[in-house]
Amino acid sequence: MNQSDLRYIKTEDLIKQAFLSCASEYDIQDVHIKDICSKARISRNAFYSHYENKYQVLEQICRETEERMLNELNPEIIKMLSNNTMYSTSEWCINMIYDNQDLFRILARCSESSFRRMIHSIFIKSTLSSLYDNTEQIKNDLILQMSESFITDALTAIILLWLKNPGRITKEQLTDYLYEIAKGPIEVFYRKLDESRSVKRKKIDKENRV
Repeated sequence: MNQSDLRYIKTEDLIKQAFLSCASEYDIQDVHIKDICSKARISRNAFYSHYENKYQVLEQICRETEERMLNELNPEIIKMLSNNTMYSTSEWCINMIYDNQDLFRILARCSESSFRRMIHSIFIKSTLSSLYDNTEQIKNDLILQMSESFITDALTAIILLWLKNPGRITKEQLTDYLYEIAKGPIEVFYRKLDESRSVKRKKIDKENRV
């Protein structure tokens, strides 16, 4: 069936919704194709015409979530990040997680490694690419690599703990805490990026930083 066919699209949506419903109730190893098909009210043949297994469904949902959130990184947000990088980045990050917390909670339960890759792509890689040129050169500098990895792992761990303990602290408290704990490492990272001969900061119209 043509992937642009409305019936194909509807079945695709039903599969993803059913997967998320199952994954919210059970660990991913206990989610079975028959359960997804039952919730989606489709046949196994219909499922296998879209995916080979449940992990492909998870990968597709992660990919679509990532693309949707990256599309929200518009010029206005980029300018905001450039003007007041650290606090604005913390606030933007936590607001994005908060607004999608149920989905993120399910995806984190399914695969923490996939969740980490998604957090890195949305909040680290995209921010760096918005503020700097030649960010692919980071992989050639061990210090920059270590800084990027340290910040990604710390951010992922903090978000995971927050998602596992909903309601314990407000998003405003988390934003302030993330800013305080990440300020030093991020300052070091950006300073090293600015000192780099291969990674260059983009020229973005700036206002006075707050």
